Amino acid sequence: MGIIGRDEILGPAVAALRDRNSLLLYGPSGMGKTTLLDRLSDTASRWGFRVLRAAPAHVESQLPHLVLIDLFAELVPEAHGMPAQLRQALTGVLLRGSRAANPPDELTVRVAVLDLLRRACEERPVLLVIDDVQWVDEASREVLAFVARRLGDTAMRVLAAERVDGHDPTRLALCPEPVTAIEVTPLAPGDIAALLDTVVDGPLSSRVVRRIADASGGNPLYALELGRQLDRDEGEPAEFDPLPVSRRLRTLMAGRLAGLDEPTRWAMLLAALVARPSLDLLAACDALPADDLESAETAGIITVTGDGGIAFTHPLLRELVNADATTASRRKAHSVLAAAVDEPVARAVHLALGSPVADEEIAALAADAAEVAAHRGAPGSAADLAQLAVRRTPPCETDAAAARSLAAARYAQTAGRVPEATESARSALESGAASVRVEARLLLIDLAGQDLAEADAHLVAARVDAAGDTALQAKVALYTGTIDYFERRYDHAAVEVSRAEELAHEVGDVDLAIQALNLRACLPASEQSGEADKQREAAFRLAEGRPVSASTIEARQMWAMNALFRGDTTVAVRGISRLEADVRDHGRIGDLMSVLLSSSSIHVRSGDGPAGLRAGRECARLFEDAGAPGPGLVSAAQAEWCAGTPERALEAAARAIAVSQAVNDDEWLEVGFAYQGQALLLAGDVAAAAEAFNRAARLQTLSQHGDPAIIPWNADHATALVAAGDLDAAATVLDDLTARACRFERLVVLLGAARARALYLAARGEPARAAEGLADALREYSARSYPIDVARAELTLGRLHRRMRHRSKARRAFARAVELTTAIGAAPWLALARGELARLDSGAAPARDLSDAEQRIVDLVAEGATNRDIGTALFLSVKAVEARLSRLYRRFGVRNRAGLLSKLGERGGGHASGSD
Repeated sequence: MGIIGRDEILGPAVAALRDRNSLLLYGPSGMGKTTLLDRLSDTASRWGFRVLRAAPAHVESQLPHLVLIDLFAELVPEAHGMPAQLRQALTGVLLRGSRAANPPDELTVRVAVLDLLRRACEERPVLLVIDDVQWVDEASREVLAFVARRLGDTAMRVLAAERVDGHDPTRLALCPEPVTAIEVTPLAPGDIAALLDTVVDGPLSSRVVRRIADASGGNPLYALELGRQLDRDEGEPAEFDPLPVSRRLRTLMAGRLAGLDEPTRWAMLLAALVARPSLDLLAACDALPADDLESAETAGIITVTGDGGIAFTHPLLRELVNADATTASRRKAHSVLAAAVDEPVARAVHLALGSPVADEEIAALAADAAEVAAHRGAPGSAADLAQLAVRRTPPCETDAAAARSLAAARYAQTAGRVPEATESARSALESGAASVRVEARLLLIDLAGQDLAEADAHLVAARVDAAGDTALQAKVALYTGTIDYFERRYDHAAVEVSRAEELAHEVGDVDLAIQALNLRACLPASEQSGEADKQREAAFRLAEGRPVSASTIEARQMWAMNALFRGDTTVAVRGISRLEADVRDHGRIGDLMSVLLSSSSIHVRSGDGPAGLRAGRECARLFEDAGAPGPGLVSAAQAEWCAGTPERALEAAARAIAVSQAVNDDEWLEVGFAYQGQALLLAGDVAAAAEAFNRAARLQTLSQHGDPAIIPWNADHATALVAAGDLDAAATVLDDLTARACRFERLVVLLGAARARALYLAARGEPARAAEGLADALREYSARSYPIDVARAELTLGRLHRRMRHRSKARRAFARAVELTTAIGAAPWLALARGELARLDSGAAPARDLSDAEQRIVDLVAEGATNRDIGTALFLSVKAVEARLSRLYRRFGVRNRAGLLSKLGERGGGHASGSD
């Protein structure tokens, strides 16, 4: 199991240890350095290192040689061969012998430890693991530094963790060269969310998770403590209430507050309740202490800039100051601040929080402030303000409360806070007027994601409530057409889209007209008539120059994808990158989820695997947070297939399939099966891959979609069928793919088709013709193909040449595949290409019937790797390695590793004849 959010540290850290570097991890307290140290020391132990460990404490840092005692006590029995003087010095310092009349001088002690470690390294490599290295006592520190300067050419290395706050590490001198220093940085909000899931009983709202991430500053210890306290309190705080702070965190942080006098505490509370506190603001509140907050600054609670700005040194201190105040004190502070601030949003917040009773004037101010916040690109703040407006609305104002609930729902949706948005929309539906009910029902359809079970009922009721209102009728028609499309009632969808377009033009609703055009472009009739590209372009042209909104975002997104389908990756990347930046700038997390689906796909296919992987993983996290994980999992599966690991791709695809089946969503189910097939093919399980692709193909036929560039998986379907021995079915798939590529003018997929056809020809006993045809296709289509397809074609060409014993041609093709996959950042494909090149250069004979993934396992077994080592190298769980080895034993009729290696001639190579 991995350590949440630490892959980017574990990767280079493991590499440093493998390269025999010393390693120093540094960062603030609570960042998880000890957890990383534990994992890395376990890894080193499995690799054969002798691990010697010490964990000094601050209270013991004045005891001389204590760390030496902790590290080397177990080595004392091995000191018998040392010269007597050195042995006596060593045993005396380590308190393992009789006390000498004259204590040894420091040089003798240093030389004794040096000699001891040199002797220990002769047997096997030694790793000294020192946690909290900053507390190493001075005597031990000097000895270890002496040793480090002289053991760089031996097999002794140091793995240490140092606690630092805002400065560089200071204990590098204790680590023999070469040494790698890695900063343990704060966790990202998504990782904090995953961490909280491990300790909280039941899901936390995205709003509270975000607050915990902010308050913790990304510190995992602080986040866990905040989450555990919320779990103990069995309830989430309201939008503007403080987070509860655990006793442990109070112990860690409250000491800084203990010495403050009452005026300074009051000033700290006022500062904690505003976004940008300053000395001027405190003066306006008549709350600036006589010392101008010098005592708070000296205590390390705040910093004060030259122009009077105030910042808390850690966000948790702000939360603690807020939590320690009584409710009455906070209300009083808000009232004081309301009279002192001029900014309308802040003033509305402080007025509302300073008065706990319903007041229509204050509610209206809060509602207006929410609208201002939304226009400023802060939909999360707008949602909080709108909810505050609802709570301050008098009970008699039911229509106003419903309208404000609807506004809160829309803001929350834009901010990606789906559960909260759903709750507010249902509140609006219960008590709103007809127009509010229509908007609430349509919003609930949006918020349901893949689950359309209630959509038809909502639309029937919305159609009744929209009677007499043309603008609302247009919206209902558009939503009806959308649901018809997803339910594959295409004829009905076309009728509703036409009605929506007609009514949108009648009322002058350009945004609705844009959405209708995009929906029409998705219909099979538009696709098959060749009108889809023109309709997407028309929607894009209408959206140009208009404000960022759901409709303009969709139009720009679809136009970027259209460029991708045409093979114009430069336009696609530029368009989606600008759109993603705009959506982020406006805080539209709900729209960002959809944009990231395209961003991941565009970057993967355009040759930037790491960017595609980042987008795919963020997309999966956002959809997971929204309670509709299916689309995000599909995106993650594709990204992992290109730039991650086959194991993660398979896991994401399997989950996407399960989620889509649970809600009868054939649209995403088809894509889920397609990406599952690709991941299985990459992993070498060709029979399962062929079955997954067959299921995707059946759903594709039902969908009536024909454009092969939308999700380019059909060439891999043919590849899997070839590898599984079903050549007739493969030929049918290839003929259909080629015909559709020509009909839709999608030249970008032809290289993939040529690669699959080459494998088909080779399987029919025509490897020379296969290689010649693929080489011709590479020359003709490479410039117009996705880079990952070019790399895979080179990999296949190399295998064909190797099969014909054209070693020099095979080497050139494999070298090009290595070069391309390196440039793309396609990690699993790079591993395959490097493996092929290495096996070719080593002269290894191919082992029949081994997939690439199986061959890598066999190679590692031959090197003596344990199952855990194999899992680490191939990013598999130990259980997955055991399962794959068991399958190999059964296939070759052997009982263990020795039998497998004997059966394969003690060296493996090659791959399944048709797999890619």
